Amino acid sequence: MALFLDGPACTIDDLIDEDSGLLDTAQTVGINVTAKLKLAQSEVQSEMLTLLLRLQAPLGTTASVQPPGIGQVVVTTDLARWEKMQALAMVYRDASYTQLIDRYKAKWDMFARLTQASRDQFIANGVGLVTDPMPKAAVPVLGTESVQGPQAGGTFYACIAWVNAAGQEGSPSVTASIVVPADNQMTVLAANAPTTAVGFNVYVGTVLAMLTLQNSAPVGPGQSFTYVPGASASSKTPGTGQQPDVVKPLPATTLRG
Repeated sequence: MALFLDGPACTIDDLIDEDSGLLDTAQTVGINVTAKLKLAQSEVQSEMLTLLLRLQAPLGTTASVQPPGIGQVVVTTDLARWEKMQALAMVYRDASYTQLIDRYKAKWDMFARLTQASRDQFIANGVGLVTDPMPKAAVPVLGTESVQGPQAGGTFYACIAWVNAAGQEGSPSVTASIVVPADNQMTVLAANAPTTAVGFNVYVGTVLAMLTLQNSAPVGPGQSFTYVPGASASSKTPGTGQQPDVVKPLPATTLRG
């Protein structure tokens, strides 16, 4: 699962799956749906910060408990749905204000109710947290280096994922590609290592949808990995990020309008 701060939990396709008329509405009214996804994440984040601050010692106790940080929050199914409903409500709110059309107002009201219900469901089931969060890796820097002896070239695709001391892997990066000349090999370098990362995993393939793990142990931060075709027999494919180490129940709050 991705971390909440890795970016919006939903895509435009996710919104379309929920509301097939979304793009027609956005085009008619002139709404930037990508911007609404980011705004929805920001709105949910603001509410989430309030919820996390209340995960402290119960009233009447003397214990001092540091609340978890927003960077530890994992996107669960409930959290993703809350964010999706929030984005749809914001789209139709803008459409309603701009066009003053009843059907837009009706959809705004509907998605506002679904936002409230999704938020309540998320609170009821709890927030997923990780102890040592590994953020989504940046796109790797690919290069080439010449080798002795014959080596077939070609187009290669690669992505990376950061790994912590417990062996947990963060969300994989966007996949990069490079054309490697004959008698050369591809090199992979990761940037912006998290402070607690022990290294990164490298996934490579000649087909975009068929990348597999190439390193037997995490590549150290700042080190370069050289891909040797055929050297790895692993069938492991890129994951989707960290699973929660714990799920904590949340106190209810009043949703801001």
